[in-house]
Amino acid sequence: MLEKSLGSNADSLAYDLEDSVAYAQKPTARKQVAAFLNGDRVAPGERAVRINAVGTGFEQDDLEAVLSCRHISAIMLPKTESADHVDWVVSMIQKHAEPRRRSGVDPMRIVALIENSTAMMNLKEIAQSGNGHLDALVFAAEDYCADLGITRSASRRELLYPRSAILTTARAYGLQALDLVCVNYKEPDILREECDDGHTLGYDGKQAIHPSQVEIIQGAFSPSEKAIHRAARIIHAYGIAQREGKGAFGLDDAMIDAPVLKQAERIIAKAKAGGLMIPDVSG
Repeated sequence: MLEKSLGSNADSLAYDLEDSVAYAQKPTARKQVAAFLNGDRVAPGERAVRINAVGTGFEQDDLEAVLSCRHISAIMLPKTESADHVDWVVSMIQKHAEPRRRSGVDPMRIVALIENSTAMMNLKEIAQSGNGHLDALVFAAEDYCADLGITRSASRRELLYPRSAILTTARAYGLQALDLVCVNYKEPDILREECDDGHTLGYDGKQAIHPSQVEIIQGAFSPSEKAIHRAARIIHAYGIAQREGKGAFGLDDAMIDAPVLKQAERIIAKAKAGGLMIPDVSG
């Protein structure tokens, strides 16, 4: 599986030391992942390691093994329940990561998985923690449902509150928000519907559990050519309107004001981050 990751086109790969690894195999898995991330071949995109949760007794050995690896980009912290969990990971980064990853423009990133009711009650404190290392909040729906006794439905209505709360908190503190896993990995139509739903809510992306899901997720969460073109036109026209002393104006029979500009700027920023072409609309 490690070798297969070299050919993945996923934006971020998570090498798992947690749920997918039996207790007896954790030391072996830890060594294999560390050796792979120190190797000469490297998978494209972000390379994260999902360590074992704080309190399991495995988490310190996990971090000591992987934080100094040459090709690691981020730590995925499962069952994040408090700011203390995040800050403990930061303390380990300060001890074991390369100096350039301890702060500055390219810090070791932390991705916090929100998996239970305790985490939901502490969302604000979690989002404020990390001293610049916390990068994203991820909704781990299956564990969340198990913790609260929620019965999943196709509509996901029962998950609207936690999904909205995580997204809102992430936005308030400048973090990315990643939506729940689609467990029906053999059902692309279900995945597309879930992606559309998450995109509509405002999520930045979605977790994948199978390589076949990656392309659909990337297509759903990347701005379309039409959306990019319109966003570029809005930004260009807004600049002209400002120079003419107008606070709001019409474009294509729609009113354009500051909130619409903000949405357009978000689309262009996402397009640039994805390496997509931004059209010249000044002519």
